[in-house]
Amino acid sequence: MYKNIRILLAVLSAALLWGCGKGSASPSSQRILEFPNIPNIPQNPHLSFGGYFKHHQPVKILFAIGQPGGQVTESLVNGALVLRYLAARGYRYKIHYVFYSKGVLVADEFNQRYSAGWGPLLNALHKQGVTFSVCHNAMALLHVKSNELYPYIRPIPAGILEIVKYEERGYAPIFNPNSVTGQNFLHVK
Repeated sequence: MYKNIRILLAVLSAALLWGCGKGSASPSSQRILEFPNIPNIPQNPHLSFGGYFKHHQPVKILFAIGQPGGQVTESLVNGALVLRYLAARGYRYKIHYVFYSKGVLVADEFNQRYSAGWGPLLNALHKQGVTFSVCHNAMALLHVKSNELYPYIRPIPAGILEIVKYEERGYAPIFNPNSVTGQNFLHVK
């Protein structure tokens, strides 16, 4: 699985680096955040967002995850790469993940199918201030108990209403609903 994640990271990073647009150079002494199984990708100093995020802080991002698999891959990897970019420049951020529908299975610390692959990255993101919530309705339907969640993942009454709340607070929602790219990379041998 980690080989597949590295392939996905290379593709996502290339898209991130080449799709940014030109502007001011990035700081020469960047602080690189470490995330499990996420390689340190050198930033091209000739690419930037033209100071946009410097003047629009904190950067608020909401990742909504409704399916395990490719959607989780892209959302967690993108979160780590974006966080690394923002932190290296000293930009403030607020990143939140909402697990709803079958995505709640990823929030279950004891679900061996998902916790082994994503647990370390969830923990690392949490240590950088990323917050998480999980839909109680979906937990009930999928028989996930509150005491089975990672300790920093907060149950909320309804995932969809949590998404609405964060959007109304100015967070940019990222869904990756039909994450074919992530699905393909997870199944490459």
